Amino acid sequence: DPRLVTQTRGYALGAAIGTVYFVGFSGIWLVFALFFQTGLGLTPLQSGLAVTPFALGSATAAVVAGRLVERFGRLLTVLGLVGVMAGLGATILVLLLVPADVVPWAVAPALLVGGLGGGCVISPNITMTLREVPVRMAGAAGGGLQTAQRFGAVIGTAALPGLFYVVLGATGQDFPAAAAAGLAVAVVGVGAALVLAVVDLRRSRRQDEDDRVDHGAV
Repeated sequence: DPRLVTQTRGYALGAAIGTVYFVGFSGIWLVFALFFQTGLGLTPLQSGLAVTPFALGSATAAVVAGRLVERFGRLLTVLGLVGVMAGLGATILVLLLVPADVVPWAVAPALLVGGLGGGCVISPNITMTLREVPVRMAGAAGGGLQTAQRFGAVIGTAALPGLFYVVLGATGQDFPAAAAAGLAVAVVGVGAALVLAVVDLRRSRRQDEDDRVDHGAV
């Protein structure tokens, strides 16, 4: 129903946030796997353990964020996206500046920060996107949002590793530079989601103020 996008408060921007965020969020994991396994020669288990701090941070933050989303609303998503950008940005610096043999350990704090931010993005964004949806449209709204996120994931999973190999060939097998390039695109995607979240936050606050004025006038 087009009214989901044109008339349902917060739905269009929420779906857009989910789409562009998943472009970066979904693509980084294959980039990490290629870097750690092909570039550094780690086993798949070691590669998975190297990115575990992100998962731990995300799982921890998601539990807390689920309890705070009704209180802070879209602001929680904004803060989460800032955290993801900070974590990925710090990870890029580690890849470029730290010796390769200690990178799996050195990236842990940066990935933990990114994970803590990530835990405040996905679930709260779903809540904020669907909160104003009429019950009769709930199924279509949820399906549309999930489809948008999967669409972003497909783009990211194809684009980021593709760029990884382009940079790898252009730099003569410079794996840190190739991984940093892929993560940089992810940061851009998260930044785009942040811009949309800020727009939605400001719009929501303005609408809340208008509602209070209208109720006061009544």
